[in-house]
Amino acid sequence: MGSFFQLEGPIGRNLARIVDVLLLNLIFILFSLPVVTIGASLTALYTVSFKMARGEDPSVWRNFTKAFKKNLKQSSLVWFLLIGIAVILLGDIYYLVYAHGIWKVIFMSLTLFFGFLYLTLLLIIFPYIARFEDSIKTAILNSLLMGGFHFPYLFLLILINAVPIVFFLSSFTGFLTGVYFITFGGFSILAFVNSFIFKRIFSKYEIKKGEEA
Repeated sequence: MGSFFQLEGPIGRNLARIVDVLLLNLIFILFSLPVVTIGASLTALYTVSFKMARGEDPSVWRNFTKAFKKNLKQSSLVWFLLIGIAVILLGDIYYLVYAHGIWKVIFMSLTLFFGFLYLTLLLIIFPYIARFEDSIKTAILNSLLMGGFHFPYLFLLILINAVPIVFFLSSFTGFLTGVYFITFGGFSILAFVNSFIFKRIFSKYEIKKGEEA
């Protein structure tokens, strides 16, 4: 019974994990404050989350900062690209308000299609960069292909990440709850949960890359 409450016991390990999750969330928020570094912060967040999901006990600060520096350039370029695409999609949505007839149907179809591709890329690209070393072009292509080949997992990822957003935007109380949630662990909790899904998606590709190496 004594070992149950020791640092190496179940309670001690769970408490340590909770502290790591809270610390990881705080570090992620701090490194994301410049906004332009959000891409690198997301990559570092998933780097640490993957280690936690594998049952490891990483040094949160050391592993996060190491991954942040390593992927800063590539992840930032991807982040800027995603911002640019978002601006274009918003422009398309603005155009739809004033479009009529067949052009409205065409632009709505195109916007929905490319919007879905954008959402797929937004969800997968940074975890992909955290796990694999590839060029930006290859990372984008593989992220889209993985989303298509593993649509049930993609749908689950969309659901897990969309439900909190919808709840937060549903009311003022939901908004305040959301602020509290993301401040005290929200980002790292979502990344940790997502990591178990990404483990299943990435698993066979990790084997293939290992065989090629």
